[in-house]
Amino acid sequence: MAWWDGSALALGVVAGEEKNRLRLVLGRGREVRVSPARIACEVEGPGAIPGKDLEQRRLAGARVEQVAERLAAQAGGIDVPLVWEIVVDDREGETLSVDELAELALESVSGESRAALMRALLEDGVHFVRKGEGWQPRPRTAVEELQAERRVVERRARETGEFLEALRQSENGSYEAAGGEIERRFLEALERFAVEGEAADTGTRSVALEALEASGIRFDRPHEGAFRLLRRLGRFSADDQNLQVLRFDLRTEFPQPVLAQAEESARRGFDRAGRRDLTALDLVSIDGHQTTEIDDALSIEGLPGGAKCIGIHIADPAAFIEPESDLDTEALARSLTHYMPDLRLPMLPPVISEEAASLVAEQERPALSFLVDLDEDGELLRHEVVRSIVRCRAALTYDEADRIVQQGDGPFAVLLRDLVAIAVIREQARARAGAVLLHAPEAEVHVTEDGEVVLERLSSDSPSRKAVSEAMVLAGAVAAIFAREHGLRLIHRRQGAPQTPARFAADAPTDPVSVRRLRMTLRPADAGLEPGRHHSLGLEAYAQVTSPIRRFQDLAAHRQIVAALDGRPAFYDVEAMQRILAVTERAAIDARRAEREADAYWMLRYLGSQSGSELEACVVQVEPRPVVQLTETLWEQPMPSLAGHATLGEIVRLRVERANPRAGLLTLRRV
Repeated sequence: MAWWDGSALALGVVAGEEKNRLRLVLGRGREVRVSPARIACEVEGPGAIPGKDLEQRRLAGARVEQVAERLAAQAGGIDVPLVWEIVVDDREGETLSVDELAELALESVSGESRAALMRALLEDGVHFVRKGEGWQPRPRTAVEELQAERRVVERRARETGEFLEALRQSENGSYEAAGGEIERRFLEALERFAVEGEAADTGTRSVALEALEASGIRFDRPHEGAFRLLRRLGRFSADDQNLQVLRFDLRTEFPQPVLAQAEESARRGFDRAGRRDLTALDLVSIDGHQTTEIDDALSIEGLPGGAKCIGIHIADPAAFIEPESDLDTEALARSLTHYMPDLRLPMLPPVISEEAASLVAEQERPALSFLVDLDEDGELLRHEVVRSIVRCRAALTYDEADRIVQQGDGPFAVLLRDLVAIAVIREQARARAGAVLLHAPEAEVHVTEDGEVVLERLSSDSPSRKAVSEAMVLAGAVAAIFAREHGLRLIHRRQGAPQTPARFAADAPTDPVSVRRLRMTLRPADAGLEPGRHHSLGLEAYAQVTSPIRRFQDLAAHRQIVAALDGRPAFYDVEAMQRILAVTERAAIDARRAEREADAYWMLRYLGSQSGSELEACVVQVEPRPVVQLTETLWEQPMPSLAGHATLGEIVRLRVERANPRAGLLTLRRV
């Protein structure tokens, strides 16, 4: 029997009937049960009825396969287009019986002829369409459309085969771009997969994996293989290509109108009207040795009774940026400066961020100065925020400032020692207010201009870092107070209470296990126009204002504060501030992800350069699986092999076996 298996025509030997269904034996002896309504035609007359034993089913299956071969040969000889030409004009729209068409095609209406005819019509799939028990010739226009579609499918299949074959041959450097639609589809899928990794959609993954399989390229993880294949094909220019730029669609170049506006603003300079001249103060800036955008400087003066006036002077790039100009719009679109080991993408063009607005030494610059009087216990006595003109006396690195503090000599020794003393007092005061203090080192990797990957350790007990950090926190606290006093809408940073009690400064953890445990208890911070307690800082309200060169939120805060100082209405209304908050927070989330991924890539590159070396590590977690922290780099790595063989806090020696930064893999072995 020929029977309908969905839209396909199948063959089977009738072995009996059970519960109003026919029991059919198919090729290789497999059995099915089908409704009699699905029978298309009888192909051969009655023969031996197979029983249920394996041998009889096997013989019946062999018979089915023999008949199928005959039908295939007979169907292959049917000229379906010719049959269609005979009937299409006179019988268009009619449903023709199988017998009529078999008679036309084979001059026979035998069971085999009818089955062969149906098989030929199905294989053709263009000229006739099945209608119930008969077949209807398609109109000429429909046939032409289907034939055109088939040609497209065939062309795509041919181009796909040619492209995949080209990938197979690409290992020997013979690949040449063809420029076709299929090639473009595969290359785009490979690039999206390489850039997005496991976040790529299913369709992209499927196409990319087909190309990877054809290429024969070896990889640890598929998205890494996609990158390596594209590198082989010349689609990426370097082994260390920064994929975060592509993944997060970061803006790498400033449009020409933006650069032109920045140049003109820098040449024009800033308006001195309404600014307090603070150039007589001794100001110093303290930054990392790689810093090129200097957006803060500090001063300190003694007051009667042992009080101090600390000045936190923040660069004022708003003095050079016309609101809603191309420059302003570009700054908001970028929202912040991106810092990665191999790349820095500034929010503002360098002529503003590194020159005109930057608080470079011995140059007069516009600033927003937070002048804060503190008593001997670090408590706030009085605060004032003024638009100012300042001149830094020196631009120090943290290392330089720390040496001056430790050695106690030089023109800025007293100033720095006083700043550090105030910082210690302020930290203690915040700790008493519930601040969470972490005294832990940090490690960063940087890529030099000649491509060398270097590690920089940031000390946890640097006095100058503490001085700068406490000054910035103080400025944020004063900004929040100023906003409350003047009814200003600023973007406040807030954070819920940690899941464990805060520690007093003297008890701040320093060992890796305790630091990690404490960090894991901290709740994520958020941002909003309404003030709220920032528990980790120990402040009732806090607004970031100290980096307007590098964060648009801070730039917006400066504009709000300046409007209040001038007695004008708020620069931004609530709706505008909400829009700024939404844009900048989305950018900040992307920036954190991009920078985290870039840091991980380059840290693994650094560790890979130490393959074969022995490193010290601390076991910082044992359950549910062991995790170690490398002492030098602070990199954390799961180590399942240590399960049951290490204790929390234990120091272990590990050997770097292999690193694959593109795949995010590091292999360590216990020595």
